[in-house]
Amino acid sequence: MAISTTSASPSLDQLLATASHLGALGEKYAAQTEAARQLHPEVAHALLESGLVNMLQPARFGGYETSFSDYAQVIRHLGSFDLSTAWVSGILSIHHYWGGLVSPELQDELWGKNPETIFTDSFMPAGKAQPVPGGLRLSGRWSWLSGTPFASWVAVGAIAPYEAGAEPEYMMLFLPKDSYTVIDDWYTMGLRGSSSVSVEATEVFVPYHRVFRLGRGMQTNEYPGQAVNPGGLFQIPFVPALALALVAPGLGGAQGMLQRFRTRAASRIPVFSGQRQAEFALSQTTLAETTVEIDMADGLLKRYAAELDACAAGQATLNESDRMRLFAWRSIISKRSREASQQLMDFAGAGASFEHEPMQRFYRDMYMMGQHIALNFETAMRNYGRNLLGLPPDSVLY
Repeated sequence: MAISTTSASPSLDQLLATASHLGALGEKYAAQTEAARQLHPEVAHALLESGLVNMLQPARFGGYETSFSDYAQVIRHLGSFDLSTAWVSGILSIHHYWGGLVSPELQDELWGKNPETIFTDSFMPAGKAQPVPGGLRLSGRWSWLSGTPFASWVAVGAIAPYEAGAEPEYMMLFLPKDSYTVIDDWYTMGLRGSSSVSVEATEVFVPYHRVFRLGRGMQTNEYPGQAVNPGGLFQIPFVPALALALVAPGLGGAQGMLQRFRTRAASRIPVFSGQRQAEFALSQTTLAETTVEIDMADGLLKRYAAELDACAAGQATLNESDRMRLFAWRSIISKRSREASQQLMDFAGAGASFEHEPMQRFYRDMYMMGQHIALNFETAMRNYGRNLLGLPPDSVLY
């Protein structure tokens, strides 16, 4: 049963103030978070208490159903402090958006008794599922499940017949915590604190109400959860909405690096130079160029989120061409953010490479973030170019 609420949703200023507090904690404990390969307990507690995970949750469960523009600004702001904190916050909160699309019975199972329940996911179709009476039997191993220590459920991908004799289709299957095993394999160069581990399941029965037929929904933009969550947030095409969580943190990371570079250059005196780095013409032009690049990416992120909000308000639709364009936009935002981080790191000096220095951590995290398949520059630009030339797409990531 849904939980009614009469509390007003927080304003953007309130959300940003909350994000500042959480981000400061993430920055304070960044080294410990990296060493533990999951958020420091104080950061984790603050995140769960902050309400930020509930930004996109259906209002009938006490969520805010905030706009995607506000969501993007909050996650971007978090990214300027610490990227593991921002990534986990953005991922867990976007899950509360797409959880509003699944069957009403599953929504009640997830949030009816405890609206704070968290699930994480892996969209890779690595599962093997077979139809059985009442549902499917699932086995497999899935990777990249960010924020798994927080989760009571996981949603994992498979391509399988929904019922006996049917054609295989793409689906997500929800598993409670007692039906999967966590594999602690998250040893990476970046985003170490995201705890994006793997999970494994063997011969698990998944009843039909826990099966989300995502492939069909992506074709029609019709989902069972829309019947009980009629708000505009849940009418937006799935992939452009979900992918906003992937691109906003990295832009914030670029802005965080920029702030730290300015502070560093103002006082740093490179060895044998006899003058502050701030007086070097090349440092000045590099700072100016990266500032402009980051500002342009920020403007494009705001346009991206505004298009989602216009769709939610019924003022626009996102057809195939629009979705291809948004795929190109988010990939270029990610690429420009990473390129800016590279430029800043190149001129930060060797001292910025020590493990205690935040710039090198931002740099590694942004590299790792940019490897996500839904931000792949070549795939995005090739398909947008095909669309501009009247050719069909060869990717489903739009």
